[in-house]
Order: sequence, then structure tokens, then C-alpha cells
Amino acid sequence: MPDLYKINLHIQERLEKNTQDEVGAVEAAQWLDQAGLLPDRKRGLPLRNLLRKGRIAGQEQRPNHKGGRWFIRRLATSMHPDAIVRAR
Repeated sequence: MPDLYKINLHIQERLEKNTQDEVGAVEAAQWLDQAGLLPDRKRGLPLRNLLRKGRIAGQEQRPNHKGGRWFIRRLATSMHPDAIVRAR
């Protein structure tokens, strides 16, 4: 079973580091695969399964119905790029 805490934290850290407001599910799945947290198969299927179950912080589907694209929003912003790491 994937570690949801580490997955959510990694996505939020990357968003903060890259100063992005959001990321698409396909790109986030690549981040998680590179970090060894969740394998990227079928263009992010494991991550999309977690999104469908409501397990990813900041998740949003647009349009909000079957077939809509998944995005993950940055939940907090700070002026310091290491703020999330220090808050752990």
C-alpha cells in the first residue's frame, strides 16, 4: 500500500519548490515515480486511482464529472522555498 502521507507531502513540496499553483495528474505521477513513491503506469493510473478515492490533498477534477482531467492544487504558499520541509 502506498504511503499517502509521503505522496501528498512530496507533491506539495514540489509545487512549493517550483512555485506552481497546481500540477496535472500526469506530471505529478512522473514526480512520484522519480521519487520512488508510486509507480507511473498507464500515464498515471495508480495516482488517478487515488484521486478517484479522494486520497490526494488539493485534488480537483475539471470538469467535475467522469472524463474530467485531474489537477492537484498547492495548499499553502510561503515566501521561503523550504517552508514545507521545515514545518514537518
